[in-house]
Amino acid sequence: MNKTNFKYLFVLMVSGLFALASCADLSVDNVNDPTKEAVEGDAANQTKLLAGGFYDATTAIVTSWGVHIHNMADQSTGTNAFRRFWDFSEEPRLRLDNTTAYSASTAISTYFGGFNSAIATSNLFIDNIVNDGTEITNTAGEVVTNDILAQAYFLRGLSRGYLGMIYDQAYFLDENFDAANDEAEFAPYTTLIDGALQDLDNAISLASASTTFNFNAMPNPADSWTREEFIDVVNSIAARVAAGEARTASEAAGLDWNRILTYANAGLGGPNSLSGLNTFSASNIGSSGEYANYFADWMNFVVAGSFNTGAGYNPTDIKIAHVLDPTYPVIYPAEFASAGSASFRAAETNDPRIDYFKYTTNSGFLNPTRNANLYTNYFSARMFAGNDWWGSEYKIIFMTHTEVDYLRAEAQLMSGNAAAAAQTLNDSPAGTGLTDLDGYQLPAVGFGVIGQNSLSGGHSIDGSASVAEFQWALNREYAVELDMLGGIGIQWFFMRRHDLLQTGTPTMFPVPGSELEILGLENYTFGGPSFAGQPGSASGANSWKNLATTVFGNSVAADKATANSKTEQNRTYLLPVEANESPNPRSLGKDVRNN
Repeated sequence: MNKTNFKYLFVLMVSGLFALASCADLSVDNVNDPTKEAVEGDAANQTKLLAGGFYDATTAIVTSWGVHIHNMADQSTGTNAFRRFWDFSEEPRLRLDNTTAYSASTAISTYFGGFNSAIATSNLFIDNIVNDGTEITNTAGEVVTNDILAQAYFLRGLSRGYLGMIYDQAYFLDENFDAANDEAEFAPYTTLIDGALQDLDNAISLASASTTFNFNAMPNPADSWTREEFIDVVNSIAARVAAGEARTASEAAGLDWNRILTYANAGLGGPNSLSGLNTFSASNIGSSGEYANYFADWMNFVVAGSFNTGAGYNPTDIKIAHVLDPTYPVIYPAEFASAGSASFRAAETNDPRIDYFKYTTNSGFLNPTRNANLYTNYFSARMFAGNDWWGSEYKIIFMTHTEVDYLRAEAQLMSGNAAAAAQTLNDSPAGTGLTDLDGYQLPAVGFGVIGQNSLSGGHSIDGSASVAEFQWALNREYAVELDMLGGIGIQWFFMRRHDLLQTGTPTMFPVPGSELEILGLENYTFGGPSFAGQPGSASGANSWKNLATTVFGNSVAADKATANSKTEQNRTYLLPVEANESPNPRSLGKDVRNN
């Protein structure tokens, strides 16, 4: 790797970090003319450069554009025209608009840009070490070359994994790619996932062999993890990525679930974990949004009043009330929806986690003339942060031991050990367990809107339960316990591999239209009921909307039919969109943010 390329990378990353952080101090030295020795041989500068790549990757995991995927997974809902949120909630499902003229095209392209940028950074480090043989030392004079390399492999594996989970295909570039002579080509998501897991395995192997390892290349320089904690984190991410490959139940049946179980067992809180770490979370930087959980921030504004009287800007979908109360409808009864009011009853359940969600009759920005069946009576209380997740004291939660528990239970079930799966679920927050955030208190606890971070669901399941019963339990846990505790997409990934998405929901994104246009390739896309069952479009064969009837029988079906008796005749249809309606909540002013 020549000096010019590394100088360019350093300047680009430093300037990029400052631009993205609105010129705030990210503790990155703005070295205008670094020497080859300083940049290529010094661990401190290497770590700062690598932090730029982790910034790109991790902010993509918690991007504010993640609301759209949350809507597709029926975690949140809305008729809001701003950023075209409504398009991703609408029922019947809409086909993705992948054209460059689409006003919310960023909802498709943001991940492509963020993760590919992170891969470019990691490839420069891997090339510098593997191909050029550069040796890196720390201030104590110790050789830490493999420590930097392990973190670079983790960055690339994480980024390749997310590209593979989100898109049908993407670039698959490694450290040997020469932009001047090689042609970049797309590889299918299966290849991306395979490459991601190889990178993550390399990261684990290199860190395991090191006596000096410390994971300290995340954007906030105050954050660091030990070797053992790093290995637990990487195993956890590997389990998520490996399971996240499947787009359908048929594909899921062909996954290597024993490999996934091995990762999960060695992940956060697992029986073979090496540390006591329970949560992979990073610290915010500053208090003005330099580095924060933008996804949780956009999901948790309260509008049209205070917490006690208002509504959620991106409120909780009816699915969550339904999985806690199976008699609750799966389509909001339109006769209970009007301008300013949502008057349907509260869910009735013995699961205390209903208190994670605030019941309200204030409809907020929901518009009955668009689709009253998209209404809801709930928004998130657990992830409320006083309308501002940017506080420097807050954390960005990327993964919890609870998600690893659910991946373990799923892997046990899918590999034929239902009894072990039942025990894992019963020991998790589904039954008697609690989600441990390593001492961190969610903002909502401080605001007094919830009493504690986590509650136990009190459910029990045994090894004789049907596959549908296990799917119901896991879907409930992903919907309720993991809501916004893991960044974007985790419910979407889980639901599609069990065919739980409703008919016509996109199961993956196409290569962004802007990229196709630059390359002169034909545009394509996914989704829509007319394409149900085709690649990229959910069949609805096991839709969550029908699962309660399968699991609980006709009594639940009768209850739902009563609740929904007038829904279909009252259904409304698409009307023209006012482009600037219900804007970015941060444009509403501090008075609203502080309600």
